[in-house]
Formats: sequence, structure tokens, C-alpha cells
Amino acid sequence: METRERRRRRVDIKWLTLIGAPALGLILFAALSGVRAFANGAVRYFSRPVRDFLGAVFGLVPFSVMELMYIGAGLFVIVYLLRTVILTLRSERRFLVLMRRLGIFALIIIYVLTAYLWMFGIDYRSDSFEDKSGIVSGPVATEDLYKVTRYFVENASALSSEVPRDSEGHFIRDIDSFFDASAGIYDNISEDFPFLRAAHRRPKKMYIFSKLSSAMGFTGVYFPFTGESNINIDAPACLIPATIAHELAHRRGIYAEQEANFVGIAACLSCDDAVFRYSGFLMGSVHLSNALYRADPELWRELTSGMSDEMRLDWNDNSAYWRSFESKVTEVSEKVYDGYLKANGQELGMNSYGACVDLLVEYYLEAAS
Repeated sequence: METRERRRRRVDIKWLTLIGAPALGLILFAALSGVRAFANGAVRYFSRPVRDFLGAVFGLVPFSVMELMYIGAGLFVIVYLLRTVILTLRSERRFLVLMRRLGIFALIIIYVLTAYLWMFGIDYRSDSFEDKSGIVSGPVATEDLYKVTRYFVENASALSSEVPRDSEGHFIRDIDSFFDASAGIYDNISEDFPFLRAAHRRPKKMYIFSKLSSAMGFTGVYFPFTGESNINIDAPACLIPATIAHELAHRRGIYAEQEANFVGIAACLSCDDAVFRYSGFLMGSVHLSNALYRADPELWRELTSGMSDEMRLDWNDNSAYWRSFESKVTEVSEKVYDGYLKANGQELGMNSYGACVDLLVEYYLEAAS
């Protein structure tokens, strides 16, 4: 018969193992993730293959598994905490029961965090798009910024009449066609940048959390635990194709937000689909115009006054939509995400979305001149 002492020793070993495993994972991540060669190897042989496998499995279903996982996680937290309160109140050793339950909850969070760091956080420490492509962004002269912004606005204006519109001139929300056409948008750009080649995984529509994502200021999210590219379908339709390209860039090995913005826009501009090309030029015009306005408001006014009526309508629709969500929730969400980006080595934080302007100017200056 097993003695009480032996049973206690077995329990102690079990808890040490449960606690030690994620602790070791966090220690190894802290010690090795800063070594570029190690990070590249971890991405090549572990994190990306795992995410690709998960993407293939969860890609078999047409809905977003991420949304179901978020709902399941939320329900679990509510039930677990309620049960913790009930068990604590019923017990004579309330403090010990409470500490044990909260300890288990904290351990679950640590496991999720450790898994996330090794499945996606490590990617931020690996080679960037600039490292792989040799295209290096740098200081941008106002004259060059103006040329490239004009190039984008003129092309967006020219294409604005070639995309489907309703009787009032608004961009038609043919969401299904956007997702259907996404299969080929990386074909051409992958010829120039072979490291972008990857099996296509159809992006997922967020049916449940799209409105909430808008309130938080997000147009899409790549979810490493399912390998899914999830798209906010409540956002203005004219920029959804460019958002799809952006989220697909993440699963093709582009992790930094400013680089994913650039790659998504470049993929749209290089593809054969007029809707994606227009959306890419429009998205690029937004980023470039924001930068031009900060550099020279007069040049910005001169340039934007030349927009086509259709492009201006889409521009105004997009601005009005996001203004309707301006609130403390959006502000807090942006600050939290700003901290997340900085924690993953993107020192510009949320401003890194604007940093894609440097790459756009560098890459399209010759075409714009």
C-alpha cells in the first residue's frame, strides 16, 4: 500500500513538472530569442511549420475557429472564477482554496503565453522583410514623398471607375468575391520575392467579432493558434481587399506590421485583379497622404484636390466609418497594442504602421518619377 509520504512526494513532483515546463520555456526564450540565427532556425523548423499545419487543418472548416476559441476561453474564465468563489465560500480553509485556484488560473495563462511566444513571438526576432529582400527603408525627402503619393492617388483615381459601384457611386460590398479572388494575389509578387511563396489558405470572415474589432481599431488579425487570417468584414468594403492581403502577408512570413502593410499593398498592386489593385492604391494613398500632410499640408491639399469623385467618396466613407468608433475603448486598445508592438521589438509602436511609407517611397519612386 502506498504511504501518505510517497503520495505527497508524487504530488510535489507533478506540480514541479507542471510549473517547471513553462518556466523553462520562458527562460529559454529570454536567453535565445535574441540570437538571430537561433530565431531563424526556430521559425523555419518549428513555429512556421506548426502554424502551416494548423492552418491546413482549421482551413477545412469555412468559419473562423479563432472566434469560437475566444468565446470558449471567455466562458471558461467566467465559469472558473465563479466556481472559485463558490468553493472558497464553502471551504473552511478559504485562503488556501482561493490561492490554489488562482494559482492554477495563473499557470494556465503562463502556458498560453509560453506557447504564443514560441509559436509566433519568436518570429519577430527573425529576419525581417528588409533583411530578406535587401530593400532598406530610410529617411524620405518631402519631394520624393510627394511624387510617390501623387503616383498612388492618380492610379487610385484612374482605377476608381473600374470597380463595381452602386447607383449612388459607393463601392459595392461583394465580400465573397474578395475572398474568392485572394487565392491569386501573391502569384506575381512572389516572382520578385520568392520567400513570399506559400500554399494559399483562404482567409476567414469574422462574423461575431467584426463590430468589436472596429471599436478596438482593428481591421483583421492573424491568429497563430489556428493559422487563420481573420478579416473584419464590417469595415469599409473598399479597403477589405487590401486588408486581406495584409493578413495573408503575416502567414507568408512577414511579421512586423509596417512591413506587412507594405507587402500587402505591393501584392495588390502587382496582381491582375482590378478590385485588389484599386484597394491597394487606395490603402497606399491613405498612408502616404497622412505622411505628406505632416510634412507639407499645402502639398497635401493640392494633391488630394485632384482625387476622382469615386475615390473621394470611398475616402470619405472610410473616414466617416472610423470616426464613428472614436472612443475611450479605441484609445485604450491602441495603447495596449502599441505596448504589444514595442514588446516585440517594433520600437515605433503604432507609428510603425506609418513606417511602411518609407518602403513605399523606396520601392515605387522610380515608377513615380
